[in-house]
Amino acid sequence: MRDSAIYGGGDFFLKLIAFFTFPLLAAALSTAGFGLLELAMTVVSLGGILVRCGLNNAVQRFYWDQAVTPDERPLLVSTGFFATLLLGVACGVVTFFLLPSVFPIMSGGDITLSLLGSFAIALLLPLTQWAQYLQDVLRLHFAPWRFLGFSFTSRALGAILSVIAVLYWGAGVEGVLSAQALVLFIAVPFGVWLIRKDIVFQADVDWSRRLINYGSPFIFTELAYWLFSSIDRWMLASMAGVDDVGLYSVAFRFSSLAFFVATAFGMAWSPYAVKLRSDYPQDYRKIYAQVLLILLVVMLSVAGTVALFSGEILGLFLPPEYSGAAIPLAILCFTTVLQASQQVTAIGISLANRTKVFAYLVWVAAVLNIGINWLLIPALGVVGAAWATVLAYVFLSSGFLYFTQRYYPLPIAWGRLLWIGLLGSVVLTVSLMFQRSTVEFGAVLVKLAVAIGCLLLAWPALDFNTFRTLQDTQEAINK
Repeated sequence: MRDSAIYGGGDFFLKLIAFFTFPLLAAALSTAGFGLLELAMTVVSLGGILVRCGLNNAVQRFYWDQAVTPDERPLLVSTGFFATLLLGVACGVVTFFLLPSVFPIMSGGDITLSLLGSFAIALLLPLTQWAQYLQDVLRLHFAPWRFLGFSFTSRALGAILSVIAVLYWGAGVEGVLSAQALVLFIAVPFGVWLIRKDIVFQADVDWSRRLINYGSPFIFTELAYWLFSSIDRWMLASMAGVDDVGLYSVAFRFSSLAFFVATAFGMAWSPYAVKLRSDYPQDYRKIYAQVLLILLVVMLSVAGTVALFSGEILGLFLPPEYSGAAIPLAILCFTTVLQASQQVTAIGISLANRTKVFAYLVWVAAVLNIGINWLLIPALGVVGAAWATVLAYVFLSSGFLYFTQRYYPLPIAWGRLLWIGLLGSVVLTVSLMFQRSTVEFGAVLVKLAVAIGCLLLAWPALDFNTFRTLQDTQEAINK
């Protein structure tokens, strides 16, 4: 519980810093500048998949394996780290020479990247992954405070320095990228020092082969997730312009307000989901089904509130040029509901050990996302990209639920599930109809009435009798 509180609280604090610094960057950079920054970060995340090569997953898999002796662990960690170093240098060099030609092609000629910008991205790409590798090793050491200290150094300081570079030095997009790269350049040696007991100047060929054989299949799934989460920005850049990328990215960032709740739930739910299966072998499926309904109502309450007041929120934090992000924000809020539901809808696939289904569904969802973006962006621009994301998530969540019901069926009350979905649709419709960039008393009252009314109507769909019965049973056993 102590370690979970440190990890969870620290992660939340770091995300909070990132959330409150990005409106400052967005306001200072303009829609076009912020769009360029987001496109640069998609390149960093894509290259990161190749640099990682699943090595982080592989080291975590073998580090505490019974067949690995304590004397072997430094060789294991060092082999993985040196492999990541070599892959990072190679990917960084290739990225530096390709970026000046890739950006204009992918954006339809609207974006040109300076030499400094290309160098900053090429440097940031490997440094991000080296820092992530060190963080993962620190978790294996069960050293939450050291983990938190390194996370703050490598992530929070970069966000803070980026704001200073833009607001006080007028450095622009290149300044943001350079500031983050500089912080990581300093932080990585600090991280190596923190895991020094597991660092030796030696690499093992056999361990290299084992780590790559285990980790490389993760590239396939991670590429699908990257395509799913990033291709919409590139399609917007080439089909609508970089300004729309900025609007979409701002909407996506603000929708993460609701995802904070989903993340908190996921950190608490994952261990309990497994424990419930052993503690209540007769009733755990019923518990899963009830948790799904409760989670949907909670997430719809949070995401629906953000969606209803999306225009007012943007008007409060950002200049008027970002008002076009209000409708996309309202739409994207409901992707967080679908994402959160996957923590339950996908559970049967995991319990049935059919994890390959995840990769297949994500790839289909990615292709579907591309197709819908291609159809909607020319007509609707950034709003079309938001609808494409929601529809792709509807497919993905429905696919997870379908295969869960096929491999590990849950006793879901379908009528109640559809009723909650209908109420969510009402909230979405109202949030799109009553968009305001300033606070208007009449509109606020209508939105609050809709939010409270839908919550009251959703409450009867929740059945807490299952939990009360299990609690009574447990108390009787304890007596």
